[in-house]
Formats: sequence, structure tokens, C-alpha cells
Amino acid sequence: MNNEVVDVHAHILLPGVMGCCGAAGPEMGINADGVHFFRAGDYRLENVKFVGSPFSDVDMRLDKMNELGIDRQLISPNPLTYFYHEPGRDAISFNRRHNDIVGEISRAHPCLSGAASLPLQDPDESCAELNRSVTQLGLVASYVGTDINGVPLSDRRFDELWSEHERLGVPVVIHPGPRTSYSPLEPFLGQLELDIVVGFAIDEGLAVAHLLLFGVLDRHPKLHVHVAHGGGFAPYQKGRMQAALQKRPWGPTALTRPFDDQWSQLSFDTAVHRDDALGFLVATEGADRVLLGSNFAGWDLEEGYAEMVRRLGLSDDDSSAILGGNAKRIFGLDELA
Repeated sequence: MNNEVVDVHAHILLPGVMGCCGAAGPEMGINADGVHFFRAGDYRLENVKFVGSPFSDVDMRLDKMNELGIDRQLISPNPLTYFYHEPGRDAISFNRRHNDIVGEISRAHPCLSGAASLPLQDPDESCAELNRSVTQLGLVASYVGTDINGVPLSDRRFDELWSEHERLGVPVVIHPGPRTSYSPLEPFLGQLELDIVVGFAIDEGLAVAHLLLFGVLDRHPKLHVHVAHGGGFAPYQKGRMQAALQKRPWGPTALTRPFDDQWSQLSFDTAVHRDDALGFLVATEGADRVLLGSNFAGWDLEEGYAEMVRRLGLSDDDSSAILGGNAKRIFGLDELA
């Protein structure tokens, strides 16, 4: 039985990339009133401790992991720094710098494995950067948003990128960025941070629908897609997608492989905040496709995720799989010495 606890939802802010994306920054600091802030382009997030915290200080991260009983992490870019709307040259340079530093950290600390950040506004450069990140830097996945300048992940321009994931044998992790970081304020999601609070779940569900219904998973049977926040609304509306495939005029010819085979290419994390929601996710998707995710150091970190898993009353093997075994298998993580 695998007893290591692996957290796959753990963003990192790197002091070494501040100011590396032209006018977009990024920038983190503490204002004159003592309020912590992070700026990426015109977007500014406040009241999350960025400076001198486990978010940005690796030693503090390791101490916090030990406090929470986390043995390993997949460290990933903060979604505020996708920079898909910035000039390609700036984004390419920023992503290379970001991945270089994540690679350095993961080599220095084997308990931290890295996910690559990609300049998706340039799919060819994204393929090259994914290959470099995996083959030269030792990163184990990519980390992408759901909206690339108004282009969905199902667009055929990304097909070669998904093929590159298949060739390299690495998963892609889907995590949206805040809508208000690239669009004007609007009444539905532009207030009270609703683009973060509920918009992420909408965008994750839409991304899964695009990957499935537009044939991305069909065309790329070896692509594994891990979706943050329990998959957004996707696992809870899976039946509606199946019904559309059966009953809408376009549905019966949309896919060439069985729905269930393609759905099995997805996995989901535990960041759903309630025991009953997590219980539903495990019951419907299986303990082999749910991975521990804490949103480590974020505003919505729930320090009791591991306890939440244990409260489900699963077998020791299933609990162990969710807490770490699935992550090690899906992301190809070697045993720690």
C-alpha cells in the first residue's frame, strides 16, 4: 500500500520571474496599508499573503507541507501568470524563465515535481517548450487555462500540442484563470470575484465538454487530462453530455470511440470543499481517478482535505490511491529515497 501523500493542486509564485513579462509584470508586494497584492497586467489580487509565505518561499513551503502531512507536491504556475493575452515574445520568454526555475527547484527538492507553463497563444512554441520542459528540465506535466484569447482548447490549432503530450507520456492539467484578468467587468461574473468563486467551475465544465464533444479525446486516446476543483460541473452533468450524444442531431456521429473510454482519460482533484460532494465524485468516477488537491497556500486552502478523504469510509487501498497513489501513477513520479 502506498502511504505517501501527494498534493497536485499547489501553485507557486517565483520571485525570480517578477518583471519578466514586459509591462504585464508580474509584481507582488505589500502596499502602504500593509495589504499583500499580486499584479499581472491590469489584474490585481489583494488580501492573499504572497510575500514571505509558502506561496513564494520554498523553505516555508516545505515547512507547511510537513505541518499538513503532505509528502510531495506538483508545483504549478499561478493562473494569474498564464499571460495568454500578452505579446507572444514576452510570453515565450516568461514561460521559459518560469519553467527553468521550477526545474531548478524540483531538482534541488525531489519532493517537489514541476508542471510546465506554456505560451498557448503560440501553439508551435508551446510544443517546443513542453518538449524542452520534459526532456531537459524534468517537468512532469503541463498546466493550461481554458480560454486562450477567445479560442477554446478544442480548436484544431492545438492538436499537435496534444500529440506532443502523448509522445512524451505526460498529462495536461486544466485550471482556468480569472475572467476579469482579460475581460471588462460585467454583471454576472465581474463582481465579488465570482469569476473565481463559481466561474472556475463553469470554465472547467466547458473545457471538458469541448475536449470530449469536439473530438479532442477521440483523436488523442493516450492524452490524460487532469481537471482541478473536482472537474467543475463536468462530473455532475456527465449524463447530460451523454444524452446530447444520443439525442441531438449531431450527437450519434460526433465520436468514433465509446464515451466511457474517452471519459476515463480524465481525472479530478478533491478541491470541492464538502464531504458529500467528494463522496459523490469518488462514487461516480472511481477512487482510481480522484487525486488529492489542496490549493496549497491559496485563499481557499482547506487544511483538512486528507481527513476529508479518510472520512469517506473507503478501503485502505482506495484512500491511499486518492491521497497519493493515483498522482504517482498518472504523473509518473518515482519513489522518494
